[in-house]
Amino acid sequence: MKWSQFFSTSIGKKLLVGATGFFLCTFLIVHLAGNLSLMKDDGGQAFNLYADFMGHNPLIQTLAWGLKVVILIHAFLAIQLTIRNRAARPVKYAVKPGNSTSSWYSRQMAVMGSLLLIFLVIHLANFWWKMHFGSLDSATYEGKEVGDLYKAVWFAFENIGLVALYVIGMIALSFHLIHGFKSSMQTFGWNHPKYNGMINFIGLWLFGILIPLLFAVIPVYIYIKQI
Repeated sequence: MKWSQFFSTSIGKKLLVGATGFFLCTFLIVHLAGNLSLMKDDGGQAFNLYADFMGHNPLIQTLAWGLKVVILIHAFLAIQLTIRNRAARPVKYAVKPGNSTSSWYSRQMAVMGSLLLIFLVIHLANFWWKMHFGSLDSATYEGKEVGDLYKAVWFAFENIGLVALYVIGMIALSFHLIHGFKSSMQTFGWNHPKYNGMINFIGLWLFGILIPLLFAVIPVYIYIKQI
């Protein structure tokens, strides 16, 4: 079977969804590390220098455009799999509590994934677009002039509605990661009694809870500081 034929199958699509998902998980760690500097009491220096580096370094920018392609592939394939799975079982059937082979997370993946995609579009419109194509005030650090994205972020999170949207988005991310990480491990055949405890810990507590929680804390912290 040719590679093109393999990746048109359900298992091939699942492998691609899992692989792109792992790539996006590494991005989340890097993105969170930079965003946490928003809470640093330095007038925005650390965050603005981080944002300027990420926005102008040629290698980072190449990876950033690749990341956007990966997100689109991940979302497109996940939607395809959801539609295919529902088409294969067009009539819903009754399932007694406790007898379902599908976890609650699995049944909510389409909803959570859709919420996450909407959140991502709003997030890019609010900050990525403003950083690259909008109008930012400038800030100067040790003779280097950069865009003051820190100020724009703090101003944006004066809006309690936007803060609430980000918290909801991170709840959706949490559910998505909890199921997605475990599902990807099963797809790649990496389940093993010896390592399942560590895999579950990383998937649930690190990616499923800690990372979304820290992302959600940032807008809440900024909003409270400005009350």
